[in-house]
Amino acid sequence: MDVLEYYLGMHPMGAIAVVLSTVLLYSAFAFFLSRFGQRMYASPSSLDLAVVTVLGAIVGRAILGQVPTLSGGLLALATLFAMETLAGRVQRMERMQARQRYRATAVMINGRIDRPELHKHGLDEAALWAALRQSGVVHPSQVALVVLERGGRFSVMRTGEEIHPAVLTGVRRASELREQLIGKKDGAKKSAPKPPGEAEAKG
Repeated sequence: MDVLEYYLGMHPMGAIAVVLSTVLLYSAFAFFLSRFGQRMYASPSSLDLAVVTVLGAIVGRAILGQVPTLSGGLLALATLFAMETLAGRVQRMERMQARQRYRATAVMINGRIDRPELHKHGLDEAALWAALRQSGVVHPSQVALVVLERGGRFSVMRTGEEIHPAVLTGVRRASELREQLIGKKDGAKKSAPKPPGEAEAKG
């Protein structure tokens, strides 16, 4: 009976040791995979698979200590699942922050270049004008809006084209951009010369 309790039970200090070992080794293994995992999974060789297998065995044996017990194994599994859940939440938060940080942004509005926004993303006017030339733009007045996408590409929208509000979904300051584009469009309509026949009829 004492032997059974020895292999099934666990001392409180042993439980603390299992938790600490699991946290430290999980962190070390995650760091290893973050540095070398992509290369190993992209083109795994027999040696790479053997290294991963040996690492897994070392980690499992080190977590459970000198004498593996049922309670120690269950506690180690619970700690691993807790660490995995925490890591998943951290990754989701980082992805959400990255989306906010690297959202698409307007760098040219109604023919005017937003130089501070360009410089903020480490770009200059040469890169912008290269994209405009590829789109066939020969004058700033031909540009209604240029959006720097999250992937680093420029999306060019020309003056005179109908820009649907949904096109600006995911772009920073989208509501402000819509107002500027609508204001520019309305101003162009008001300043447009009236046909001669209409002017004569009113006269």
